[in-house]
Amino acid sequence: MEVGRVISISERLQELLKNAEKEADDIVSRASEQAQRMVSEAKVEAEKKTRLARLGQGIDEYLREEEEKVRKEAEEILKEFRNHSEASKRMAEERLQQAVELIVNEVVTG
Repeated sequence: MEVGRVISISERLQELLKNAEKEADDIVSRASEQAQRMVSEAKVEAEKKTRLARLGQGIDEYLREEEEKVRKEAEEILKEFRNHSEASKRMAEERLQQAVELIVNEVVTG
């Protein structure tokens, strides 16, 4: 083989090697970018799910607190209703008693 031809083949092999290395670097770079993008998207999704989970817990806690408030308000309203009912009942009994006394007085003095 000629020296020139060996040099030419050597140069072409070096060129092919450079191209292969460049292509490999490009593939690694694209793969790295894609992996970073996937990790970033996964982080965003995880943060979203974490926020939703916290929000869900917050909503559950808020609902429990509100239910407790409503229950206490309902108990107070019921207590007030019972008090008013008892007062009305006593007042009705007093008026009935007064009416009976008035009728008895009318009949006796009449």
